[in-house]
Amino acid sequence: MEVRERKAQTPLKEKLSDHYRKRDFTPKKKDVSKLGIAFFWGMTISLFLESVFYLIPHIYSGWNMVIFILLAIFTLFLTTINWMGMFFGSTGFVDKELSKKHFPQATETPRGWKYCPTCQVDAPPRSFHCTHCNACILKRDHHCFFSDSCIGFYNQRFFILYIVYMVWGNIWALYLQITYLNDVYPLNSFYDFFSFFPLVAIVQFLLGKFSILNAILMIQIPLCCLCLCAAVFFLLFELMLILKGVTSYESHRTGPIYDQGMCNNIRSVFGPIKTIPLQILFPLFRVDQQSDGSQWEITKTKGH
Repeated sequence: MEVRERKAQTPLKEKLSDHYRKRDFTPKKKDVSKLGIAFFWGMTISLFLESVFYLIPHIYSGWNMVIFILLAIFTLFLTTINWMGMFFGSTGFVDKELSKKHFPQATETPRGWKYCPTCQVDAPPRSFHCTHCNACILKRDHHCFFSDSCIGFYNQRFFILYIVYMVWGNIWALYLQITYLNDVYPLNSFYDFFSFFPLVAIVQFLLGKFSILNAILMIQIPLCCLCLCAAVFFLLFELMLILKGVTSYESHRTGPIYDQGMCNNIRSVFGPIKTIPLQILFPLFRVDQQSDGSQWEITKTKGH
């Protein structure tokens, strides 16, 4: 009778130790985007649910309640549409066909264009390579970590409208939250104000003085204030760049050398100016941006 030798089995503790020893815990670029997307959707969905099912029914009644619930649904819908416009919409990836379209007979990199060794394509003016997207982007402005996509020629208008609804959504959320908490926990003295601080609210919850929902509200208020300040800053900054005809990348490198005048700069992002109010309410329809994002005329010298 043969005796088969059994291989010595590695203990489970040693396997786990070896597994984690070999893992790379260095933060990746994609991890930042995942965190940004999770934060955005976590805040958005939680604010929507608490507004529709908790805050609005407490503050309003009758038709006023119905109207404000519909307004909350409409706000969530348009915020989602503009986020999807950034995420799924064409950012303007540069491919080999673009140079062939404009320079069918060219055998070298066209004048004013540049060759990207990573993408192995001729890239037009104002396009830059994004290490996050691993592609060259037409009129690249920046990489948005809340949608994990580059903001470029075709989706910049969605980014602006997304920020507009972020500003409006946070203002309205703060109004509902503060109105509700002031009704439930009125500020009778200056010291009562400190109970709205997140750490104090957590302690009050653990002591049984606050419900878990009210404690969550007090934690969300400073987060909403932070998001509101950031959204207002980015909105004003992006609008300033658009009016000057410059991207955030160009603003501290070349300056507004492609400035076509205020009206034309706006049209290059939103299309016809008269359609902008309609885009705020119905952002999905196509707009004529006057070009395909590859042809730009230099109107100023660098540094002027």
